Amino acid sequence: MSDMPIQHSGAYRTRRFWNWFPMGLTYAFLYMGRYNLTVSKNALGEAMTKEDFGLIFAAGTITYAFAFLLNGPLTDKIGGRKGILIAAMGSAVCNLAMGLFIQFQIVAGGGDSEWLVPVFCVMYAVNMYFQSFGAVSIVKVNAHWFHVRERGGFGGIFGTMISSGIFFAFTVNAWVLDWVTPEGTSQMANSMVVFYLPAAILLVMFVVEYVLLRDTPGLAGHKDFDTGDASSGDMGSNVGIFSIMKKVVTNPIILTVALIEFCTGVLRNGVMHWFPFYAKEVLVLPSNHYLVHGDWGQWWYTVLPLFVLSVFFFFRASRAKGLKVAWFTICGALMFIAPFMQGGWGGILMVSGVIGSNVAGWVSDLFFQSRRAPAAGGLYGGLIVATIAMLFVLGGTTTAVSWVKEAKEGEKVGPGYDELREGDEILSIEGKGDLKDWSHVSAAVACLPAICKKSTWDADLCMCTTHPTKAADAEARAQAKGSIAAVVMRDGKETALLLHDPKPIMRAGDKRKLPAGPGLVLSPYLLGLVIFLMSLCVIGSHGLLSGTATMDFGGRRGAATAVGLIDGFVYLGTGLQSIVLGYLTTKDWSYWPMFLLPFAIIGFLLSLRIWNAKPGSGGGGH
Repeated sequence: MSDMPIQHSGAYRTRRFWNWFPMGLTYAFLYMGRYNLTVSKNALGEAMTKEDFGLIFAAGTITYAFAFLLNGPLTDKIGGRKGILIAAMGSAVCNLAMGLFIQFQIVAGGGDSEWLVPVFCVMYAVNMYFQSFGAVSIVKVNAHWFHVRERGGFGGIFGTMISSGIFFAFTVNAWVLDWVTPEGTSQMANSMVVFYLPAAILLVMFVVEYVLLRDTPGLAGHKDFDTGDASSGDMGSNVGIFSIMKKVVTNPIILTVALIEFCTGVLRNGVMHWFPFYAKEVLVLPSNHYLVHGDWGQWWYTVLPLFVLSVFFFFRASRAKGLKVAWFTICGALMFIAPFMQGGWGGILMVSGVIGSNVAGWVSDLFFQSRRAPAAGGLYGGLIVATIAMLFVLGGTTTAVSWVKEAKEGEKVGPGYDELREGDEILSIEGKGDLKDWSHVSAAVACLPAICKKSTWDADLCMCTTHPTKAADAEARAQAKGSIAAVVMRDGKETALLLHDPKPIMRAGDKRKLPAGPGLVLSPYLLGLVIFLMSLCVIGSHGLLSGTATMDFGGRRGAATAVGLIDGFVYLGTGLQSIVLGYLTTKDWSYWPMFLLPFAIIGFLLSLRIWNAKPGSGGGGH
C-alpha cells in the first residue's frame, strides 16, 4: 500500500462532511433513545421495580445481540442509507409508543399497571431491533467514502460523536427530566419526557438523513474510487449476499478481531455498567457527586469560559501553519470536552471515549500505516496496567457518617425521631453490633423486615420479592415498626438514637437504605482516575476495531456483515460479564478486577497475532 496521502477536492470533502456528520448525530441520538430506560426507571420509582427493569432490559439486550446477525447482511444488501433511516424511524416510533404508554397507563393510573412488564418487554425489544441497524449502517456507508489510510483519523472524529451519545443518554435525559419537574414533586408525572424527547429528535434526524445521506460518492455527484480495503478491485462486480457472508465468516483476521472484541465486551461493560453500582452500593456516593450525576449548575463560570477558550484555539488553528495547527486543534478540543467531566458518569464516559477513539485512530494511521492491531494492542496493554492498579484502589468504607441527605420540603422527620449527623460513628443497628464497615451497616438496615406491597418479605435476601423463601407477609407486618434503633459514637459519647424508617413499605426488588453515606478509606477519585483510563483504552480499541477494522477487512461489500459478526461477539462478552460479575460481586467486590484482568491479557495477546495485518492495496483519492 502506498504511503502517499490521499488527495480529495474541497467539494468532495464538504459533501462528505454533510454525509457523515448528520449520521453521527443520528447514532448519538439513538443512544439517547436506548439507555433512557435507565433514567425512566429511576423516575418511575416503585411503578417499575428492579425486577421489572431487569426483565425489560434483558428482552431488549437479547434482541439486540441476535438482530446483528440478521441486519448486518441485510444492510449489506439494501445499503447503509436505508438502514439508518429504518433505525431512526423505527426507534422514534417505539420511543413515542413507550412514552404514550407511561402517560396513559402509569401516570393516569396513579403509578401502577399490571401491563407494564409485558408491554414494555415487547416495545423495548422492538426498539432495540431497530437500534441494531445503527452501527452496521454507519460502517457500511463510510466504507465507500473513506480510504483505508483515512479511516483511523476519521474513526477518532466519529468516535467523538458516538461517545456523545452516552452523555445524551445518561446525563442530558436526566437533566431534562429535572428541568421539567417542579421542585419537591415526583418525577413520575413527567417520566414520559425521556421517551418523547429522543422520539422527536430522531424524527427530525430521519428527515435530515433522507435529504442529505447518500450511500456512495457516485450517488452524491462525485466519482467513486477504490478505497484500498478488502473489496479492492471489485468495483463493478455484483457479489451475492451469501458470498459476502462466507467471505466474512471465513476470514481469519475478522475472526481474530471478533475474539478480541469478545474481550472488549467483557471489559467495556464490566467497567461501564458496574462502576455506577460500586459507587452507589459500596462507596455510597451522594447523587450529586461528580462521579455519579454531576452538575452544570454554575455553568456561567465553570462551563462557558472553557467553551469560549475552545473557540479561540480553533480560530487560531484555522490561521496557523505546520505543527501549530495540530497543537491549537488539540488545545481547542481539550477545552471543549473539559466541562463534560462535570457531567457525571455519562460525561466521564464521553470524555474518555473522545480521547481514546481519537488517539487510537490517529496513532494507527500516522505511526502504523493504517494497521489497527498495534494501536489496539497498545490500548490493551494500558488495560492490563490499569486493571492491576484497580486491585489497589478499590478502597473501602468505615462506619462513620460523612454525609447526610438533606430532606426536601415535606420530608422532614416527625417528632419523636432522631437524625444522623456528619461525624457520627454507627456502633449498632437494632442491637446488632460488630459493624466493621458500611456494608455491615447497610446489611443491618436492609434486613429489618418491612411491609411488602404486592409481594412478600424474603428473609434470606433482606428484601421484598415475589418469591419468598422464609418469612411471609404476616410475619413481616408484625415486625415492621416504622423506626430503627441505633447507637452511635457522637462527640466522644455513645448515644442511642431512634431513626425514622426511610422505607417501611416496599415492593418487589426494593431494599431499605439510610439517607446517609460513609467515610471512605481512599479518595474515590483514585478509583475514578483508574476507571477513566480503563474506559479510555477499551472505548478507543472498540471504536478502532469494530468501527474501522470492520471496514478495512470486510470491505465495502461486506462491511455491515463484518460489523454484525464482531458486535455479536461484543454482546456475547457483555452477556458473560453480566452473569459472572453479578454472581462474583455479591460474594466480594475484590473479584471484580480479578475477573477483568485475564480478558485484558487475552485481548493483548490476540492483537499480537494480527499485528502486521492490513487490507489489500488500492489507492487514489478524488
